[in-house]
Amino acid sequence: MLVFIGIGYSYKHLTLEALEELKAADIIYVDTYTSLYEDSLKDLSRINPRAKYIYAERKHLEGSAIKRIIEEALDKKVAIVVPGDPFIATTHDAILSEALKRGVPYKIVNGVSVLTMAYSRVGLQFYRFGKPVTLVYPTYFKPLSTIEVIYDNLSRNLHTLVLLDLRLDESRAMTIPEAVDIVLELDEKKLLENHLTLGLARLGWRDEKICADTLKNLKKYEYPPPPHSLIFIGKLDPVEEEFITYWRSKC
Repeated sequence: MLVFIGIGYSYKHLTLEALEELKAADIIYVDTYTSLYEDSLKDLSRINPRAKYIYAERKHLEGSAIKRIIEEALDKKVAIVVPGDPFIATTHDAILSEALKRGVPYKIVNGVSVLTMAYSRVGLQFYRFGKPVTLVYPTYFKPLSTIEVIYDNLSRNLHTLVLLDLRLDESRAMTIPEAVDIVLELDEKKLLENHLTLGLARLGWRDEKICADTLKNLKKYEYPPPPHSLIFIGKLDPVEEEFITYWRSKC
């Protein structure tokens, strides 16, 4: 059997269901490369000392490794442990797809996601958000599609959640100041420099910080280390305006 387990971003996010499935697993792959985690992932081994733990890099969970995982799941209980939620923001769709083809039983244990936290912790209405998007480092190409999504959402008075690039296998994680510089460079219509924006740092962590200001001014403030995100603000209703006033005071 194959179990995909979302563990949120801290031990305090572990659900009873996640703990039960971890204790029952024979082999546990812990994804260490798609997102950051507040606590030590190594300490997860205390939950089930009898299991075999693999602290997985990309090569352990992608490409040719998928066939091995499926073979293991034919006669053992194999858990794929993912910070956040298994199929939101981090994804191992290819493993699930192969399990379906081979008829391997599977289960998904959902966890706290950056998406759900961003929508619920800042006081903005979920229904007033447009399409979320990720801003990647412009290493090989300019991520103009990200800017186009922001433009489109704003043209419809909708908020935009922008997740910032995590390349943990390259020891890189985009910060809010880096993201501001990239967006300003790509903002061909010059609409975003003075646009009201939320900077989100380590949502759900003990040192979480949320700050509201114009995009260019977000660079002025200090933040705890990544993961970071941005929210470009659309049209606000009166209650949302109260929350934004509060987050301005927290910078």
